[in-house]
Amino acid sequence: MSLQPSPVEYLHSAGCSGRCGFRSTNRVHHDRLLSIEHNPDEVLELMELAVTWGELDYSGQRLVPPERWMQFAEAHEWRDRERADRVFALACDIALHSTRLGAAC
Repeated sequence: MSLQPSPVEYLHSAGCSGRCGFRSTNRVHHDRLLSIEHNPDEVLELMELAVTWGELDYSGQRLVPPERWMQFAEAHEWRDRERADRVFALACDIALHSTRLGAAC
């Protein structure tokens, strides 16, 4: 999974006031999460991250962790809030389930 900036234009101003608290510490991941509404590849990247969260060590990456994905969604404006909430809730559930399974193995 690539966590490098994608060729998609960053949405620095779209949906974010800049005061969300996520952008200052995780700018690249912040912008990629914002782009889920406009880029289906970013939805897939988020799901891949969620699936592998309990298996791989992401401690060296500057990422918004799954337990904060719903807070991230709530802190931003979306064209379709319900859809964004569904994407983040599903990804969060997958990541947290992955973490529980990883700890049990």
